[in-house]
Amino acid sequence: MEVKLENLIEKIKSEGVEGAQRESNEIIEKAKKEADAIIANAKKQAEEIVAKAEIKAKQFQQNSELAIQQAARDGELLFKGKINDLFDSVFKREVKAALTPDFMKEMILKIVDAWKSGSEVEVVVREEDKQKLQDLLFSSLREDVKKGVSFKVSSDIAGGFKIGIKDENVYYDFTDESIADVLKSFLNPRLNEILGKKNG
Repeated sequence: MEVKLENLIEKIKSEGVEGAQRESNEIIEKAKKEADAIIANAKKQAEEIVAKAEIKAKQFQQNSELAIQQAARDGELLFKGKINDLFDSVFKREVKAALTPDFMKEMILKIVDAWKSGSEVEVVVREEDKQKLQDLLFSSLREDVKKGVSFKVSSDIAGGFKIGIKDENVYYDFTDESIADVLKSFLNPRLNEILGKKNG
């Protein structure tokens, strides 16, 4: 009887331990599977984050390169503009300095002599030059020619003069601005060629 009881107790213990062991193994297996799933999911998320970060880094690099290229272009255009402005101001200043009343008188005399007699000539000048130019010119003209020359003042003229047949509203432009533009047009192709060269 005792042997049977011992066998029974042993059997109960054995079955209980085995059951507990099985249950424990199942829990461990389930935990492992869940842990593997969590690790796989975390790895996938990490890869996605890295991929997105790489895309953003690439976009940032491209945007930075474009911004640098644009800044370089803007700087180059600004530099070319400043050089052109400098040439403009130098041309205008030098031409204006050259267009003295004496020099303008000689030019006007040549134009008046070249035009047929009997034409009434109108000379348009700035206020500051009118009196001196008129005195210089009239001292060099014959009396009959003097009557055919008149002066008009224009605030649009900074230096030099315009000349034309009176009442025809067509003038030859010898202002500092016009002469500077003509001179600049000869220089511009060469200047643009120089400014267009890369790295000197």
